[in-house]
Amino acid sequence: SVGRHDDRVLRLVSEPRGVDVAAGDTAELSVTVGTDAYADLAVEAHLISPWGTWDWLNPNITGGVLPARGTVELVFDVAPPAWTEPGRWWALIRVACAGELVYTPAVPVVVR
Repeated sequence: SVGRHDDRVLRLVSEPRGVDVAAGDTAELSVTVGTDAYADLAVEAHLISPWGTWDWLNPNITGGVLPARGTVELVFDVAPPAWTEPGRWWALIRVACAGELVYTPAVPVVVR
């Protein structure tokens, strides 16, 4: 029989969770990605959200090193200013690594 080879360059390990934050406070939105590659890889993550949230969901882009056959957590701050009107938005994270792209599901971002 022929063995299967399921190694992946980039995969989601844990998806972001929805955020519920009071205006003026800070919360985190994060994703953990992993690799089956046998070398360290540069990884880049973009936070995608509706217009009007870009000033308080940041950084817009972050990166790091995905260790060989390991994982890395990429973190974004959700920091709506005290004058932000209550509301409900969404955010998702696009992760790029070695020519691969993965997208997380969109999660709610609620400001109280």
